[in-house]
Amino acid sequence: MKDLLAALGDRRFRLLFTGRAISDFGDKLVPVALAFAVLELEQSASALGLVFAARMIPMVVLVLVGGVWADRLPRNVVMLTADGVRAVTQAVTAALLLTGRAEVWQLMVLMAVYGAAQAFFDPASTGVVPQTVSGARLQQANGLLQLSRSTSSVVGPAVAGLLVATVGPGWAFAVDSGTFVISAAFLALLRIERETREARSRFVADLVEGWREFSSRTWVWRA
Repeated sequence: MKDLLAALGDRRFRLLFTGRAISDFGDKLVPVALAFAVLELEQSASALGLVFAARMIPMVVLVLVGGVWADRLPRNVVMLTADGVRAVTQAVTAALLLTGRAEVWQLMVLMAVYGAAQAFFDPASTGVVPQTVSGARLQQANGLLQLSRSTSSVVGPAVAGLLVATVGPGWAFAVDSGTFVISAAFLALLRIERETREARSRFVADLVEGWREFSSRTWVWRA
């Protein structure tokens, strides 16, 4: 554990780690809060499935596009923008639920935007790690991020369940929105030097290359 914590000695990685840890925690609040929110509106398994599909499909379809743009734009800016978008979608969702005006179709639209933003955040957050930590500490940095993500997978749903049980799913979305605001605040402090890259190829060519890399790693898409 001491070796993992050594990566926090780099200030830029501390900012990245804090932003990602908070952002990951926010992500893990969503499934539980969303399930209860939909079921409160409509006691229908099909409605629940549609809302979750609306969130998942953009994440899957756009992740390669997000990866291409993460290579073309400053990755910290992509992450900051994605956090801002998710903060807004969750704030609007919270407002609709708390005022009793939410409808299933509205949740579908909001979750689709949320999923699209996450599709851009994830590739950028993975690619930016080597830019924030020395090469000697890269393995420790990745290990610490994975530990944080695993912890969020346990703590996030528990906190979401507690919020839903005590104050309702609307407040869970409000807290979720707050996590992205805090994450964005840390990422706004992150300064990353522009990488020297080879001449950029066409967008479609980059997209095709990304698909080849993705499809060649069967352990990713079969998991």
